[in-house]
Amino acid sequence: MILIILACILAASFFSSPRHFPFVLVTYFVFYDMFDGFYKDDKMYAVIRYIIPVLFIFIYFIKYDLLKKIESIFIIVIAYLLILWIFNPGDEIVTARNALAVLITYLMIPIGKHVGETLNFIRELEKYNRLLLIAIPVYIIYANIANIGGFYSDSFSTGFLITSRMYIVPIVVFLAIHYALTNKNKGWFIKCVDLTFILINISMLLINTRRTTFGMLAAAIIIYTFFNRKLFFKMVMLVFLLASALVVSYPLYEARLTAQLEKRARIQDVDTYEEEGRYLETLYLIDYHRKKGDLRELLFGIQLFDTFDFGIRYFGRDRPIHSDINMLFFSTGIVGLFLFFRLYTYYFLAKNFLVPKHLRQLYYPMLFMFLIVLIPGRFIATLTYAPFLMLFLSTLKFSYAYRDTIEENSMVPAL
Repeated sequence: MILIILACILAASFFSSPRHFPFVLVTYFVFYDMFDGFYKDDKMYAVIRYIIPVLFIFIYFIKYDLLKKIESIFIIVIAYLLILWIFNPGDEIVTARNALAVLITYLMIPIGKHVGETLNFIRELEKYNRLLLIAIPVYIIYANIANIGGFYSDSFSTGFLITSRMYIVPIVVFLAIHYALTNKNKGWFIKCVDLTFILINISMLLINTRRTTFGMLAAAIIIYTFFNRKLFFKMVMLVFLLASALVVSYPLYEARLTAQLEKRARIQDVDTYEEEGRYLETLYLIDYHRKKGDLRELLFGIQLFDTFDFGIRYFGRDRPIHSDINMLFFSTGIVGLFLFFRLYTYYFLAKNFLVPKHLRQLYYPMLFMFLIVLIPGRFIATLTYAPFLMLFLSTLKFSYAYRDTIEENSMVPAL
């Protein structure tokens, strides 16, 4: 029932305010992933998760005539995926589910370009980011009270926001920190609410003991400060305030953190990193191609986005490949790996002088978050945060067409 209500809200938002549909869509995916574990993954919920968003995305494309603005590299990558989907699928359900998620994620790139040309994205995003900033910890607290979701230990659960789904948290926290430092129009009540929930979210990241989430947030803050040196003192004070609050409140979460660390003791021992699954899967992937010697598989991949058989063969269980780079190499081959990195280079790494100067302080931290995720994964097929990242990066990269309006009205101070 919850997922049906979310789908109705998504539809209502599209028809009532199609210009703001992209904001609602990326928020929709986060809320969907909070509750999808309550329901069997049957056809009806597959439609709600994939088909309905795709339908509205294509209507959005037609409404704003976006097809004419799509570059050739984008068309080539999507066409290549569709060809592999037809001629080189794995399990039909697994391939369809993951391929649709990838399609949705990359369709946010041309949508982001359009949003960047027509709206003050950073200003419009704030209320949606605050909604997530508050909703995520409230949901996690509920998950622990109701004992739902996955646990590393008996002490702490993140509900159904497990593993890579939690990457949404450092993204939301980083943006909340930006708004807290730059928005001078907020009252003290809103500022206190934001700071309180920033602290709660960081505490939950700490208890969850996920290395990638901390790496994302730390890298984003450091790069943001480098590009925004006028706010250096404010950032230092904010970090000091948050660190002090974490120390003072330590007794409140000490037991849960200790239990998590005991369960995940290997993350504290550098010597065990050679046993890390992501490291081993790289060696196994090399071993597979060396023994198989199939040029076609090497060039075009094996079973599009279905790596469960690979996990059973090398790990003894249905463990999918975790690293996105390894996933692309396995599923799409050398050709696919080249095309995807050409896509990333074209949109996010090349010609970054196009990014308006006053938006680079947000663009580069978010870009590094994206690059950090690509190594350990899993960006491929994760809708919780992947569409959010693509929309954000694309919008900021191509906001130059809207430059004058943004510079006049944005809360972001010019560098």
